[in-house]
Amino acid sequence: MKISSLSIIILLTISSIFFIPLIQCHQPPKLDLIKAICRKTPHYHLCVITLKSNLYAVKYIASNTDISGFVRVTLKVVATRAPVILHQLQTVQAQTKDIQLKAALDNCIASYTKISKELVPQAQKCVDKSDYNGVKQSATTAGNLADTCGKKCNGTTSSAVLSQLGDSNQYVKNMCAITVSIATQFPQSTHQILP
Repeated sequence: MKISSLSIIILLTISSIFFIPLIQCHQPPKLDLIKAICRKTPHYHLCVITLKSNLYAVKYIASNTDISGFVRVTLKVVATRAPVILHQLQTVQAQTKDIQLKAALDNCIASYTKISKELVPQAQKCVDKSDYNGVKQSATTAGNLADTCGKKCNGTTSSAVLSQLGDSNQYVKNMCAITVSIATQFPQSTHQILP
């Protein structure tokens, strides 16, 4: 018996009508966990995208239900981005002659040095000790420093030069807010294990 290409197309169409909706409706429980955690943050979509796209998070939640891994992921994102921003700030500062912009950049460089070398490592150590109040304090301070940097640079006459830096700065600020929100979901100084 010879099967025609039309028969194969009809068979595939019928199969897709029945099976694709079932596949699309079923979300893995770990994705549901990510969405549940991110709903409690101020930047839901950024949180979901960050946690879903981070291989460490996917690997971590596949083997564990301890949501401290999500805090680690958000801190790792900030730890990766902050030194890049610091380098960009130093590059722009070396190239500018605008005194007002140089002053704003000096402030930002000091802020991002503190974020990179002090606050994020301190928050990461706090996660290791299950000290989520310490995580919240460090992440809040880092977010506030990023916010202050953005405001000072936006007040300069050369703001156009800083548009890309502004986006990166806002990203760090938002990731810090997400970190604080996730850390807030823990009971004081203990890991929260989900069923």
